[in-house]
Amino acid sequence: MPTQLETILISNDVAEIQHQLRIYLMNHPQDNDGELAKAVAKINDQQLAVWMAHDGKILIEDETKWNQSYLADQQIELHNNFSEKRFLHMMTVANFLASDPSNEAPPEPFKLYGASMGTIMTVGVIIFCIIVIGMVFYIKNQYA
Repeated sequence: MPTQLETILISNDVAEIQHQLRIYLMNHPQDNDGELAKAVAKINDQQLAVWMAHDGKILIEDETKWNQSYLADQQIELHNNFSEKRFLHMMTVANFLASDPSNEAPPEPFKLYGASMGTIMTVGVIIFCIIVIGMVFYIKNQYA
């Protein structure tokens, strides 16, 4: 019985093949069953037009700099540029991170700034001023 990836490869739907390979990689980072390696070999043997030319962006080879954040960035890059070089690199990074769970990305501090924060603050100040002016007029009319 063909595996899920083998079934997808038979379809020749490039977008679906890329999508399923990304999902399978994230769900099976260590490729214990060898399905990803078999799928890559089959894609290359059958010369399926799955791979894009690598966009030239540098891939970090230093394992000490690999963490979940880097893997997530590469997943986004893979979505934009599905190159064999990046996919194989991601397989290596995902396997490395899965074998050592201490490589989690450090938590990001909560940030209260950004492009929209200025707008939110301005609207908040305007609403506060309107409420204060409204209260002043209300109190003035009550006791006048």
